[in-house]
Amino acid sequence: MKKVLSLVLALALVLSLCVSASAEEKVTLSFFDKNSGTRTFDDPVALALMERTGVNLELVSPTGNPGEKLSLMLAALDYPDIVLMDRGSDIVNQYIEAGALVNLSEYMDLMPNVVAMYGDVLNKTRYTDGNNYYLSNWYGYDPDPVNGFIMRYDYMVDMVGKERADSAEPFTFSEMVQLLKDWKAKYPTIDGTDTIPLVIREPGSGSIHGTFAGMNGMYPYYVNEEGKIEFTVNDPKFLDAIHQMNELYREGLLDPEWTTNNGELANQKLSNNHVFGYVGAYWDTWTPSATLLAQQNADAEYLAYKVVADGMDPDKTTLAGRSSLGWDAIGITANCENIEAACKFIDYCASQEGQDLLLWGIEGQDWEFVNGVRTPIGDIVARYQADPSNTVNDTGITKWTWFVKNDVHPDDGTTCRIWFNEKDRCATYAYQNLTNSYYDSAEFATLEPAGNSIEALQYQKVIDLFDQAYPNMVNAATVEECDAIYAQLVADMDAAGAEAVEAAMSEVYVARVELWGLNK
Repeated sequence: MKKVLSLVLALALVLSLCVSASAEEKVTLSFFDKNSGTRTFDDPVALALMERTGVNLELVSPTGNPGEKLSLMLAALDYPDIVLMDRGSDIVNQYIEAGALVNLSEYMDLMPNVVAMYGDVLNKTRYTDGNNYYLSNWYGYDPDPVNGFIMRYDYMVDMVGKERADSAEPFTFSEMVQLLKDWKAKYPTIDGTDTIPLVIREPGSGSIHGTFAGMNGMYPYYVNEEGKIEFTVNDPKFLDAIHQMNELYREGLLDPEWTTNNGELANQKLSNNHVFGYVGAYWDTWTPSATLLAQQNADAEYLAYKVVADGMDPDKTTLAGRSSLGWDAIGITANCENIEAACKFIDYCASQEGQDLLLWGIEGQDWEFVNGVRTPIGDIVARYQADPSNTVNDTGITKWTWFVKNDVHPDDGTTCRIWFNEKDRCATYAYQNLTNSYYDSAEFATLEPAGNSIEALQYQKVIDLFDQAYPNMVNAATVEECDAIYAQLVADMDAAGAEAVEAAMSEVYVARVELWGLNK
């Protein structure tokens, strides 16, 4: 009995040691993702990711304002193992300068997939000391279209006929103005409500600047003949874009409440039956379109159309400014006690297999190879198109978008996200109509002076002046009044130190052009 008891105890000890060793091998990493909201990390994709990487991931909720939380965590030195921040925000530089982010350049040998997938992007995201402290998210040349005039398809068919409404031929600005006038004359009211030819959002909405600037071929900053940076008010095409918006306003074609239209208010108006169109990104109108399709008819959907300035080459528009360096920055913090595990986790996510898991789901369950081509299984794409929010939460596909590379699969040409492999009518028209408008906005990103420097304070003053004058120029009663406000704006910006700010930004820009080999 003593021998049996000893054997049992020995076996129990061995089993205990095996369990302990297994537990020790399972690493737990904490992750702050500014975009995660209140979502839980327990969907099929999340579970598969943790199983494949051997990492238990604990999400740190970005409660309240994510930017403020990042600042508070930095001040208290209480940040998680991995952080995802807005790449265009100064918070990234603050974390780097405080020594809160690990120098990833020292660990690239642990991340061969990162090196292979990111390529030259790693060169472009180096800090001033030549090292990489973060990896971009949503990097690469994004093939998705963006801005345009997003018009009710049934009203377009009514006004210009089905053949023209289905055509990829762009509209000139003059043609669109006349179309809006004709629609307003034909439908002054609908269901007893005054009609609105065109809804746009508040002045701070980038989509407004993107569309009207883009149809004139403008960029975020004006690059003069010397290759130096100037504010867009100095672009010869700037006043043309302002005049176009002002014409829409003076002709009564623009929603008079545009200056207070946030996303929610704009969606409410677009969901009613008395609005013809919207200016902005083609995906902004998904929710109103779903409402109208359910309440009105099968063609009551907002679809994208390309509008170009009169005399503008349609192939030289800049309606789709997207940065090849991505939207987010993801870094490992100095608080991480297992950098090797964090690097291996990141390297798997960034790999093609990891990307397929995050953005396509589980092979054999959500998708499969058919004749060498990635193919969705069953009705998963249809489910997403009908109910994207619940489908994403249930499946986990595209719920966690980390280290995303905007590209097609090199082996079969399918899109990086499963949902875009089968385009609905909204996406089909956007891809058909908003062509030849992409430009890489990365070269213009983060040029603005940061911190508490004199130039940074001057920059903010200049931007404040622009923000104050912009709606006044659009809402001017006459062209002469619009031009007078513009002239005063330029004078005020100069007095506020615009030239010094431009010089500071130009220094960064010229060095960037040389470093990246852009050959401007």
